[in-house]
Amino acid sequence: MTMMIMPMIIMMTSSSSTRCTSSISTRMIIGMITMIASSSTSWMIVDMLAKPDEHLYIRAYPHTSRACRVPQRPFPTAVIVTALEVETRAVLRQVGKHSVETVNGTGFFKGQFEGWDVAVVEAGPGNAGAAAIAVRALEHYKPHVAMFVGVAGGVKDVAIGDVVVATKVYGYESGKDTAKGFQTRPDVQNTAHALEQRARVIRQGNDWKSRLDPAIKHEDPAFFVAPIAAGEKVVASKKAATATLIKNHYGDAVAIEMEGSGFLKGIHISHPTQGVVIRGISDLLSGKANADKEGSQQRAADGASAAAFEILSGLDGGQDRAKAKPAFLRTPSTFSKGSYFTQGEVLAEVGVPDVDQVRFAFAGAPDGYMRIIPMQRREKPLTLSSLNANVNQSEMIRATGHGGLSMVNAYGAIYYDPAGAYPMGPAPLRWATQVFQNGELWSLTDTLITRERGWRPAHIPLPLIPVLTLEQGFYRALHKNVSFAVAHLGLTFPCEVELGLLGIRGAHLGVDQRDIRGPIQFDEAITQVELVSADASAIDAALLAFFGEVFDKTGYERPEDLNRFPPGPPRP
Repeated sequence: MTMMIMPMIIMMTSSSSTRCTSSISTRMIIGMITMIASSSTSWMIVDMLAKPDEHLYIRAYPHTSRACRVPQRPFPTAVIVTALEVETRAVLRQVGKHSVETVNGTGFFKGQFEGWDVAVVEAGPGNAGAAAIAVRALEHYKPHVAMFVGVAGGVKDVAIGDVVVATKVYGYESGKDTAKGFQTRPDVQNTAHALEQRARVIRQGNDWKSRLDPAIKHEDPAFFVAPIAAGEKVVASKKAATATLIKNHYGDAVAIEMEGSGFLKGIHISHPTQGVVIRGISDLLSGKANADKEGSQQRAADGASAAAFEILSGLDGGQDRAKAKPAFLRTPSTFSKGSYFTQGEVLAEVGVPDVDQVRFAFAGAPDGYMRIIPMQRREKPLTLSSLNANVNQSEMIRATGHGGLSMVNAYGAIYYDPAGAYPMGPAPLRWATQVFQNGELWSLTDTLITRERGWRPAHIPLPLIPVLTLEQGFYRALHKNVSFAVAHLGLTFPCEVELGLLGIRGAHLGVDQRDIRGPIQFDEAITQVELVSADASAIDAALLAFFGEVFDKTGYERPEDLNRFPPGPPRP
């Protein structure tokens, strides 16, 4: 049964022929409001309306009704479309924390950025796909702004890593193919005026570069506002027929790509959404394969993403919303949720090259990880010298052991346990804590899941996760690393803590030799917690949530007071 809640409407009449707003006394209004407030039902004044018929109307609703809830104007929405995974990753780094929403079979990543709701979708290569996905996104989200963010090949005037905001996109495939050759019939799609103007303003300064990922080696990227061309071909040589066509017929285009024309066509039919195409230069046509191998796509995607969010940051739509500080730019994960590096990448080295140097790398994906993630972006990156000087005061996810080695690497500074002596050459990395210039901290290990029998009796099933070792390692690392991050990384609260156990499908959870649970039917156990302070009880609550999640994957609750935790560290 639906209950209709009716408002209380009170009419007050003036005894004078003058306007009621001036003749009804303040005392009368206050008296009437007092009467409403003192009634047996809790009421909320919604509005007072003076009309020319000498009446004053006061309308009130019961405080518990939905009518009395003053709705907050929603954030404006921005849709961002990408074609490649490297582009999506760069965009999501700017968004930060996000969720996944499926719309008619299409997956969107949903997050917020400085007063904007943001929906990100990866459409795949090609103009047709970009147009179709753009239309689906626009119909569902009805955004104020839509952006295509990705990489492109440079045609002229640009260098690898530069950013181009398109003023217009030429569809160079449009034309007539005759016996005398191809005759172009230019198909031109224009960027929205407000977005183009915002880009022209940004071009005059370097503020947008503060959004670049400090972990990526950028040189000094330039910012262009210029035409680009789009078709259905990957152009891999300056001598290709398509490159010649663009040079001869679209001489002002500085870049070439494969989605922008279709994307802007989709925007065109969805007025009043404003659209723009933003590209980072990943190659100069010739030498594309070598450029890609050197990480040029990652640089280009990061530059395009930084430019896109700088444009979004200054648009009118978000300025009068929550005065949010710039969103923290999270370090993206790579081939697993517990990895920030490429598979097999050397993270630490010790010794003299070609003499006795040992190079440390994780053999595969870590099986356990911890992330401490700030929520507030730093005005300036932490210096490498400060990270290197202090990283050895952090802790690794290990139940026992002390000390380790530290050094600067491509991501910041790393503190690691070499776990023995090795001959010159590659060596396995088992425990490490990495700190980044953005203030983030990752601790990693691949020692939490026992896969080799060793001294264990035959009746103990493998793979095995010893619970006490797991809990001692995470307890020790999280307590120590939160304090470390406050003291040396400038961590403020609230912050986010992410704790994860990966590759656990088929493993058993060993409480003790008589209590072994499993096998686990899930791939991972991950907990994300907002930590409001460095207080020990807040940290223990985060750990309990994670330990409970691990047990839940076996189908059982974690026993209360297991390992006498909490309070104090887990212990036999």
